[in-house]
Amino acid sequence: MDYYLKYGRLGFFLLLLILSCEKQTTWDIHTSERFLVADCIITNELKYQEVRLYRSADAMNQQPEGVSGAIVNLHAGDSVIFFIEDIQEAGRYESDIPFRASAGNEYRLAISCEGISDTAQATMAAVTPFEPFEIAAYDSLFRFVYYAGSQPSMTEVYYDWSAAADYCVSYGSCRASEVFYTLDNIDIGKMFTPDRKIIPFPLNTEIIRIKYSLSEEHQQFLRSLLLETEWRGGIFDVEQGNVPTNFRHGIRGWFAACMVLSDTAWYGE
Repeated sequence: MDYYLKYGRLGFFLLLLILSCEKQTTWDIHTSERFLVADCIITNELKYQEVRLYRSADAMNQQPEGVSGAIVNLHAGDSVIFFIEDIQEAGRYESDIPFRASAGNEYRLAISCEGISDTAQATMAAVTPFEPFEIAAYDSLFRFVYYAGSQPSMTEVYYDWSAAADYCVSYGSCRASEVFYTLDNIDIGKMFTPDRKIIPFPLNTEIIRIKYSLSEEHQQFLRSLLLETEWRGGIFDVEQGNVPTNFRHGIRGWFAACMVLSDTAWYGE
């Protein structure tokens, strides 16, 4: 105790000395050039699949800007599927036909935009059955308790309490969502993450779960992304670095093929 008291006081006096000698300084903050970011997960659901293309932000808290005018297509063996730009939403591209991805195939996404031609490849891993979940009491309401499985996965949970009109008003919305990850890596940052925001919900709430399989490469991408975002701010932050990408010639982001499971539950009286 005397050791910490002695050197704690020393640190305090050093801080006072530094502050007493401070002078105004103009910091030269360097920003990186803006770059293209692609976001695409194709699944085994029969639907119109989509690609999102953004330009990175160059200021704090700035929303990414959707990028128009790209040529986007997907190659699966001898088949080519073209993606058409959404005229209502810049940066969103939708397949011209509905299709489902399947395990055992290799998919190649090709994007040409602003003088850059780039590709990324993906294969699909199998998805494991849903794990059980729990609904726990929380401050006169309820909360979702997630239990991790044995295989890497990403699970989106959507809440819809439209049947509870009073809660829609007090919460400010009738819907909310959150994402849970099961990763088989061991990271000190994952073990000591900042407190996660809890989404409380009332009785008469519909709960939809969507579970995505993760390939080993996709899992490593999410690990790096989480270390820079949700897991940052804990006790043991790691040194910041670049989040990996599976594009090869300048585009950032990730292209993945995932097997998906979904279910719906009603929590009510």
